[in-house]
Amino acid sequence: MSKKPLKVLIADDEEIVRKGLMNIIDWEKLGCEVCGEASNGEDVLEKVISMKPSIIMLDINMPVKSGIEVLREIHEHPDSYPNHINFLILSGYSDFDYAQKALNYGAKGYIVKPVDEDELEEKIRSIVKEIHDDTEVDALRSNARNQEMERKFARMFLFGAVDDAFTSDEDSDDRYKVVIVSPELCGCAGQMQALKIAVNENFQYTNHYDFAMDPVYVLLFKNESEESVNRHLGRFCNRLQKNKEGSLVAVGESLAGLQGALNSYNQAKKVYDQLFFFYDRPYVSFRDIENDADAKIRMQSYSKDANEREFFECIPKLIQYIEIYELQKIRGILDAQTKWLKTASLSVDQIKKLCMAFIVETQNAIKTKHPEKELETVQALDLVNLIYAQNYFDGMMGIVCDFTLGLAESFTSNTANSTILKVIQYVRANFNTDLKLEMLGNLFNCNSAYLGKKFREYTGVPFNTYMDIIRIEEAKKLLLSSNLKIYEISKLVGYSNTDYFYLKFKKHTNMTPKEFKSAKTESQENE
Repeated sequence: MSKKPLKVLIADDEEIVRKGLMNIIDWEKLGCEVCGEASNGEDVLEKVISMKPSIIMLDINMPVKSGIEVLREIHEHPDSYPNHINFLILSGYSDFDYAQKALNYGAKGYIVKPVDEDELEEKIRSIVKEIHDDTEVDALRSNARNQEMERKFARMFLFGAVDDAFTSDEDSDDRYKVVIVSPELCGCAGQMQALKIAVNENFQYTNHYDFAMDPVYVLLFKNESEESVNRHLGRFCNRLQKNKEGSLVAVGESLAGLQGALNSYNQAKKVYDQLFFFYDRPYVSFRDIENDADAKIRMQSYSKDANEREFFECIPKLIQYIEIYELQKIRGILDAQTKWLKTASLSVDQIKKLCMAFIVETQNAIKTKHPEKELETVQALDLVNLIYAQNYFDGMMGIVCDFTLGLAESFTSNTANSTILKVIQYVRANFNTDLKLEMLGNLFNCNSAYLGKKFREYTGVPFNTYMDIIRIEEAKKLLLSSNLKIYEISKLVGYSNTDYFYLKFKKHTNMTPKEFKSAKTESQENE
């Protein structure tokens, strides 16, 4: 990698001298660039701050402030100036004593005017080499210090105590924030060096330590703002996701001192264990976990002793719904299973094993109950490896749900009543709309008269009566579970005319809606 050109400031009160120095040698060839010029000592001090030159060619005799005064100011107030500066003094023969004094302030040498081209080039070449050598030495020292600190932090995180890595006099008031990266989720499993390169490229302008703690990669930010860390994390995750979704990184809070660093690491570890459940964001913070109801339940671990067989108790009921193509009820069971898994405080491997067993047992149960069926579905065993390969909960449950709904589809497609089952499912899902047999016949590609006949044969009641039964059942639920007005409930269940709703309700219950609600309320109070 080519080195960045060193900035050179030329300071002399004579313009002709300044222009001559700018052109007398090939600065670019020497690895330098002239960043500016100054005509007096005060101007030099201002441009030291604004331009941050590495080399200044400084005339001894200048107005406002002399070269010696400039050197003294910078020598006595080093904290006021941004970087180490290498001075090359320009002097006349009569200024020799001043030049000697300048050397005492750390100047790298002096050149007598008029300037000799070869002598100047030799001096600049020597200064450039010294700067680069010092930079490399500083970099090596800095790298060694960083590696030592990384070893100390890794030891502290590994053993869980500050005293195991740092001595008491090394305690710090700095603020630390720990980030744990998953090599596997980043697509860098077994490629820690590639991940380290990506980290160094992305976070090179932040103050941080980074190191591998197999099987994860750890970043420890020091005195970095939340905004800065989040901005760099966003770019980092976007680069590694490559247009995919899912969380790659777990983030602890920014906390003070070495104990704060350890606490932030422990927070990030807890978050890391939850990445499986987060698919909608690139990185997850401890605060995200605190604000997620399901995650809080998992982390409280109160249901660790739950009987895993509970997860399979729904299968007989699920088979019944598959047999009658009750998709809404099937989805209800699957939603309940999803919630159970999300809050059961099980490991990721345990969750995956339960899902594998669930689809195998469901398929085996329906085959045992209906051996005559030839179901055109994927074999459950073929999905086991696919489930195990999922990095996120949503993807895994998507496979389970698709498989179960596919079973229902396959089961009904091989029965004489497959069409009527699908019609019933559609009716139950859309009972509050204006459904007609003619519309359903067009939707399911069959004659409306034939459909009406088959509907009555299967359900035991005419289509319109079946519609009334479903609507009145839903109305009864709303009467007991809400404070809605009667006319509001009428519209919600599909009756635009409230009087007509009253008639239908009384026909099916022998009570008006008001009487029904009062009777049920009184019955509950007596209990």
